[in-house]
Amino acid sequence: MRMRVLASYLLCAVLGTLLTPALADEAGVTSLSADQLARLEAIYEAQQQKIELLQQQVAAAELQDQDAARTEAMRQQIREILSEQEFRESLMPSVLQAGYDQGFFIKSSDDKFLLKIKGHLQFRWTHYGTRSDNRWANARLQRNDRTGFDFQRIRLDFQGHVFSKDLTWRIILRTDAPDGYDVRPHYAYINYRFRDEFQFRAGIMRIASTRAEVTSGAAFQFIDRPTVFNPVFGLGRGVGVQFWGQLFEKRVEYYLQVLNSLASPGNRVITPDNPNTPTGTEMDSNPALVFRAVWHALGDDPGQDFKAEADLSFHESPALDFGFHYAFNEDEGDLQTTQIPYPLPRRIANLGGFGLTNTNGLQINQFGFDTAFKWQGFSAIGEYVLRIVDPRRAGRVPFSNWWLFTNQGDTTVQHGAYVQFGYFLPIPGLEKKLEAVARVGGVSLLANGREGTWEYSGGLNYYIRGNNVKLQTDVTRVPESPISNSYSGLANVNDDALIWRVQLQLAF
Repeated sequence: MRMRVLASYLLCAVLGTLLTPALADEAGVTSLSADQLARLEAIYEAQQQKIELLQQQVAAAELQDQDAARTEAMRQQIREILSEQEFRESLMPSVLQAGYDQGFFIKSSDDKFLLKIKGHLQFRWTHYGTRSDNRWANARLQRNDRTGFDFQRIRLDFQGHVFSKDLTWRIILRTDAPDGYDVRPHYAYINYRFRDEFQFRAGIMRIASTRAEVTSGAAFQFIDRPTVFNPVFGLGRGVGVQFWGQLFEKRVEYYLQVLNSLASPGNRVITPDNPNTPTGTEMDSNPALVFRAVWHALGDDPGQDFKAEADLSFHESPALDFGFHYAFNEDEGDLQTTQIPYPLPRRIANLGGFGLTNTNGLQINQFGFDTAFKWQGFSAIGEYVLRIVDPRRAGRVPFSNWWLFTNQGDTTVQHGAYVQFGYFLPIPGLEKKLEAVARVGGVSLLANGREGTWEYSGGLNYYIRGNNVKLQTDVTRVPESPISNSYSGLANVNDDALIWRVQLQLAF
């Protein structure tokens, strides 16, 4: 309508302009000439065409506005329909995606479901040389050195998320040489992330104790964990729940665990009573409590800088960690318990030595401090642990094995430490490939006097494809083994051992 009115005004103005001179002329006051009339008719026709064109444009614009409104209404209806999950899945079923990203994966196109399969294999050759006499073994037993091959670790790792990326799960199956190649669960847990600062986990998990214990077995600089330190103070795995999170832009991590017991993932709640245990039951009612905190003081990638022990990424700026852990357990009859060494009384072995028993009847308080550093291919790790052993059933029935073996009813202190270093050798053509490593550590047990031992280790690593494919060799000297542990390569308590190992690792 506005265009029509505008065109009418325009036509009147044109006519007025043309007619004014003609009307003003006295000679042609009452009539127009034929030429003027023809000109007026031509102008009128042209203006009429312009008006019709403008009318067509206005109509097209109005129609376009109507089409746009209809289109937007249809889009809104489609969005509402597709927002219904059942209709969307029936119309467009999820399509699976598969590939490799630090593990083989299968996931749904909406990213709500993920299955990732990983694993690692460690094929090891070991020479174990030891003296023939041993205070713990049969004195008349003639023992020879041991040499041979093992698949020390065979691990298959299944992990992923369901319904949401916040609800994750993990199952690791192991069939290792120390287990006689039997298949058994290593990890099995469910984890829910409320937010980075607070998460919840339940199942079989690694106990958050020493730094060496919580590091993956595929990420070691040496072929295995510290030989004398970790078998004594590492707490292994347990069954329970964990509250954990990452604070201050992931600079601080914390872990709080409530577990059935320490280093006892096989303990079960409902089992027949066993008269061979001190209390006649399979598991006591006392949970173990563990707390660990880590401060990533320096580093560009907090939480990831120390996933592996070696400085494979050659940090351009220093990375520095500080860690602390505390563990508590009062064992009143758990069937599966932590192995714990004790000094043999001098009346039994005039030359000293170690015995080995369980924690039944003992209250354990353990404190640990650790640190780690990386910079330009150099790495260093150090740990110190103090354990307080309190015999709760000393001199009263049922007697604890600790009290029977040591006659020690007072609180006893055990402590240990180690330092470990690695450096990539600057050999032309082998940069970031060849790493030299060294470690020294020891433990000291205070009961019936003092008894202690040391570990001296050195080795060489060739990283073919980082930790995924690597060849390692190390040599370890332990003058007197405080414990028996297959993973650390210690066959018997009190062995004077010289251990040479070569290992090929494949991880995917």
